[in-house]
Amino acid sequence: MKKILLCVASLFVANQVSAAPHLQGYYQAKELVGYTVNKIQQNKAEYFMLDYALTKPAQPQAQFVAYNDALGYFQAKNSGVNGDQFKRIVQKVNPEGLRDQYVCRTDASGVKLAYIAKRDEGCSSNYDNKPMAISQKGTKITFFRRWDFDPTQSHFDIQSYDNNVATNTETLTLDYVLKFEGRWIGNSVRVIKGQTVLKDSSTQPTYDVANYQYSGPRSGIITGGESLLYSDAPYFITDNAEDTAADNSANHVAKTVFNTFGLMDGNYRGRNVNTDRPVYWVNRDYVSQYTLENNTKAYFVSDPQNFVIDTSMTGPFDSWVWVDETVWDPEKGTDQASGGDWVSHAFNNTYNITGESPTFCMIEDIAKGRPVTGYFTEDGKGSWVPSMNNCKAVDAGFVPRIYTHFTNGNGEKVAVSSLRQSAQDIIHVRTQHPQGEKELLTLDDVKAMKSSPRYLQIKTDLSQRLGWAKPYDILK
Repeated sequence: MKKILLCVASLFVANQVSAAPHLQGYYQAKELVGYTVNKIQQNKAEYFMLDYALTKPAQPQAQFVAYNDALGYFQAKNSGVNGDQFKRIVQKVNPEGLRDQYVCRTDASGVKLAYIAKRDEGCSSNYDNKPMAISQKGTKITFFRRWDFDPTQSHFDIQSYDNNVATNTETLTLDYVLKFEGRWIGNSVRVIKGQTVLKDSSTQPTYDVANYQYSGPRSGIITGGESLLYSDAPYFITDNAEDTAADNSANHVAKTVFNTFGLMDGNYRGRNVNTDRPVYWVNRDYVSQYTLENNTKAYFVSDPQNFVIDTSMTGPFDSWVWVDETVWDPEKGTDQASGGDWVSHAFNNTYNITGESPTFCMIEDIAKGRPVTGYFTEDGKGSWVPSMNNCKAVDAGFVPRIYTHFTNGNGEKVAVSSLRQSAQDIIHVRTQHPQGEKELLTLDDVKAMKSSPRYLQIKTDLSQRLGWAKPYDILK
């Protein structure tokens, strides 16, 4: 299996401290693959001095490490990166790495540990107060980063990479933890890259992606809760959606269901559920293959489903799917609406647009090169979502607002003009598969999901750090 290598052209320097992009369901799982790989690639440059230090024998005092020696070791392992390219990367992510340094190299219960130190500093396995550290246990490399944003609260970024030749898998994890009101909260991402042989004898990479988030109980107006995103099986991607794995170890992405089982501790106001009590909020995404105008294949969620019920699993519930248009049906509990919700959901998640959430009509504006117009009340607190069938029909009391850019999940400004082809693609594919065709989530579905062995095992694996005395531990 091809290992993940450092590539300057694709190296992404993260400018936010987070373990996951703010997307939903399948779209988050898709983004997490590239996001996680890029974070690990960034670490190869950011921690190159400590990575080299792991090759040194353990010593009771800090050792001198020459920049040129560490650079030579890095270049030998990453032959595609020249010195000038490397310096530009390190200058951006870790300027202190461009000089000779002293490091501590110790062993702790079979685990190699290294961290930046001062000259003549005594070394130990106590790295808690260091800004950066690295450890190695077998084939697993773990990166530690401490962020002291204020004197009373530390945030910890823990990332690991394990290339297991025996199982032919690469496992990448991102953990981000902090203490809030006396308890540890945070999120944990895991991406397992494997491979499978299809029935046509070709070999394809597989992905098993999960993300656990825990924010504790609600605190004042701050919503609490937890959630777990996972798929019902590892998946692979090929142009033929009918491809199958010979041993059934993975599914084509178009045959994979992505679930997010969440508990929200906050106020919820829905059609049938209206409560201040905690609720279960469950998402189920069915993915389909679409063909863009240029005949390339793309994948979007054809049925983005939701289900909300009290955590007692009794009483009324809300169950719905995001579609462009619905008709009034009291038996199904739907109102007549034509806001273009499927297009909006697919566009905003596919292109990582956060905050503004462009409506169908705004996306159509982008696609056709018109001024991108949203409608809001004078005080800016209320908004109007026009019908996709008549974007100019706006109720009285709403005034236009012209957008020249949106903000993505990285906090970057994205010009609307740069999204024109993307908007055209979404509108082009929206009728290729029926929307809302699948049966809606039921209470029995939710109960089965919550008790399934796969859900329980992944939740146990990804939530365990928060139960440790030191969730930022890199020696386990």
